[in-house]
Amino acid sequence: MDGLLIGPATRKQALVASVCALAMLLTLTLAAPRARDALPGIAPFMAMCALTVFTTSSIAAFLLGARFAATRVAMLAALGGAYAFTAVAVALQLLMFPGVFARAGLLGALPHSAAWMWVFWHGGFPALVIVAELVRKRLPAPPFARERLEARGWLLIAVPAAVAALLGVLVTQVDLAPPFQEVANAVPSSESAFASAVANNLAGLVICALNLAAIALVLLKGRLRLVLDLWIVVALIASLVDAALNALSIERFTVGWYVARVFSMFAPGVLVCVLVWEVSALYRQLAEEHATLIRASARDALTRVYNRSYFDEQFHQAFDRATHSARPLSLVMVDVDHFKRYNDAFGHLHGDACLGAVAGALAGTLRQPGSFVARYGGEEFTLVLPDTGAHEAATLAERARAAVEQLGIPSPAAGGLVTVSAGCATSDAIVAASPNALIEAADAALYAAKHAGRNRVRAQASPEASP
Repeated sequence: MDGLLIGPATRKQALVASVCALAMLLTLTLAAPRARDALPGIAPFMAMCALTVFTTSSIAAFLLGARFAATRVAMLAALGGAYAFTAVAVALQLLMFPGVFARAGLLGALPHSAAWMWVFWHGGFPALVIVAELVRKRLPAPPFARERLEARGWLLIAVPAAVAALLGVLVTQVDLAPPFQEVANAVPSSESAFASAVANNLAGLVICALNLAAIALVLLKGRLRLVLDLWIVVALIASLVDAALNALSIERFTVGWYVARVFSMFAPGVLVCVLVWEVSALYRQLAEEHATLIRASARDALTRVYNRSYFDEQFHQAFDRATHSARPLSLVMVDVDHFKRYNDAFGHLHGDACLGAVAGALAGTLRQPGSFVARYGGEEFTLVLPDTGAHEAATLAERARAAVEQLGIPSPAAGGLVTVSAGCATSDAIVAASPNALIEAADAALYAAKHAGRNRVRAQASPEASP
């Protein structure tokens, strides 16, 4: 069961993803000219965004790892590695950022440690998506190499997380030059400001280029055929918008800074939503298949009416409900007349077909909700009739007997047709009565019908069970 994520994309799913992508590109178009416009500062906003990215990236990595464990699709493990890398990188960036947890940052952060972790975070994600696309064809899942593939797949998740941790060590041990340079002496909304911002933020340009390359590779190799392809492209576009706005404005609390942070949350969040949606869909499918299995296990394989196990369970429940609600419950025992003689004359295959036809005729006479037909054993059937009094049960049993006779199945017995005998018993919720007592009463009525000449109905009141 491949599931939703690596299943073929429908037209509706493609439309939703396209709308999301266009909305993000439109937001970039509208925000870019005002990227350096100052807005009121909200100090906790960056920490909130970073914690959101860490949480959603961790969840995405976990869910993708779980999907890899179930499907052995190596690309899912590689994507899990991309999000594991993001989770570790953003956590380190938040811890190192000056003023969040400590004046100069934690973990021995140097002046530009947090900025470099931002660069590694935003550059590493599209780079690892490119790795995932290359792994799509390089690591198939042959049955004979399952164990080996599983080990390599977990490495695709663990290694990027370890690399992110090592990069964190690097930026705290080596005093690197600042990755970004502020633009001075430029009017914020002028064209020269944009040109200067782009020229002085080479790291931002490299990150944008990586995102574009990753988008192109997904389009080239996947061609948006899978649901996964659609939403990975959407996540990459969100990452591209984030990087582009940061390249235009590195100052905090500007239009570009705020919008970029929103899109940094969207990049892992969109795939988490799809993965949770997939889990919900799989649970729903599992519940439906379980219900189908339960229904199938309750049916008699030969006659397709309910089997003895279902009768034993449901009849006792129906009896308890009738007792508590002081409503009548009727039981009709039906037996095919001279069935052994029929089997001896025509063979077991014809005998099986005969039983199936009889069961269908009996089921066709039931109209009341809650009533059902079950194969009690051999050529014997039961009709369970909740909220049905003795007179109504006898009438229905006679209708069932006539329905079988009208099938016109030839029989070697006297009369020339296959017929049935039926015995009815009705419980009026007598406290001392029991399900077994009602069965015995219906069975006694059935034998009375047989002794009276067969092809007829007899009724008997439900006896009280002995204490």
